[in-house]
Amino acid sequence: MRILIAFYSRTGITKKTCNAIAEALTNSGGSVEVQVEEIIDREDRSGALGYARAGRDAMRKRTTEIEPVQAEVAAYDLVVIGTPVWAWTAVPACRAFCEQFAAEMKAVAFVATMGGNGDRGAFEALEEWCGKAPVATVAVRERFVKREDAEDFAQPVEAFARQLLAAAAGA
Repeated sequence: MRILIAFYSRTGITKKTCNAIAEALTNSGGSVEVQVEEIIDREDRSGALGYARAGRDAMRKRTTEIEPVQAEVAAYDLVVIGTPVWAWTAVPACRAFCEQFAAEMKAVAFVATMGGNGDRGAFEALEEWCGKAPVATVAVRERFVKREDAEDFAQPVEAFARQLLAAAAGA
């Protein structure tokens, strides 16, 4: 099975989470090939102004331009999309990725990282943009990622990896 984990990360929280998922999949002992690809937004989202524009663009459900994706998306059995939650939804860069590759994705799963809540809105947006329901989802709070909390970070990540492998086995 081939799994692509594509994510956008402004602060590194989503990146850390997606890398942990990739590691859990790789260490599963199964025959799974995992590639991780960062979605790069061409819009500068750094600093306080970038943060404000990011929230505004997410709230208005805008898309953005992204750098070309290196992975051949259609070659993967499953695409895991990782997004931070901005204004209770997924980020514009993930929207651009989903809209660009929706027809090429055979199956999808979603990862949301957030300060408080909003994962439901992010998952609904990703499902709409991909045009398909996810085989699995996981939501992780930023504070648990930062302190690498075993119960609230490591366990959900490992459980999500098991869900992905089970979904792959059932496909």
